[in-house]
Amino acid sequence: MFSSHFPACAAPGSATRPRPAISANSAGKWAGIPHRALRHRRPVLNLDQILETAIAQGLDRFSMVAVARELGVTDMALYRYVGSREELYSRAAARAHATYPLPAEQTGWRPHLLEVAEQMWQLARRHPGIERYLLDGPYHPETLQLFSESIARFRAMAPEFTDDQAYVLLSRVVSVTLAAADNALSRRWQADPDEPSELFRWTVRALVDGMVAGLADLPGDGSARALGPESAVSP
Repeated sequence: MFSSHFPACAAPGSATRPRPAISANSAGKWAGIPHRALRHRRPVLNLDQILETAIAQGLDRFSMVAVARELGVTDMALYRYVGSREELYSRAAARAHATYPLPAEQTGWRPHLLEVAEQMWQLARRHPGIERYLLDGPYHPETLQLFSESIARFRAMAPEFTDDQAYVLLSRVVSVTLAAADNALSRRWQADPDEPSELFRWTVRALVDGMVAGLADLPGDGSARALGPESAVSP
């Protein structure tokens, strides 16, 4: 009566195609492995991730433990890429400094130096703690390369200066800028703490005027170039 709606059952003893049995081992093989693989898969880690994480956390406050935690690894895993927190700091600072844009072409070298100062001020504002790297080093090749390009651009605008004179003018402007950007007390009195103040701009102009007036007395024994490489010279 039900044959038109349901397949007939096989008679006892008749041949049927056996259904494959799923053993416990087989179930574990196909159902368990993907979950175990996901559960034990190690996070992909590389130096770029480590540097960017340190920069994002802040050059003045990151720690190896905090960087590792954010990347989902143990802090010991970081030491396969950097030897110490100080090495991570200097490499991260060099990368942050590499974002410093070379100032646009100006109509004269004085406006150029002022723009250098303002952009360096903004770099220090975006990355608190970068001042120590730029003032003390040790410096990485990309840092030195950027300063070489800055010097070359400044020399092209001001061919009347010798190499030593151009080096001193540019490096002193940057050094004073870093000191000013790190001065939280003076920034507290600015109308806009995220922008260089008019007093800062006046200071840069006065500094440049004073240095230019005294260039004739600049020692010629090479000590000017011994101030330090890059935009990183000790005050």
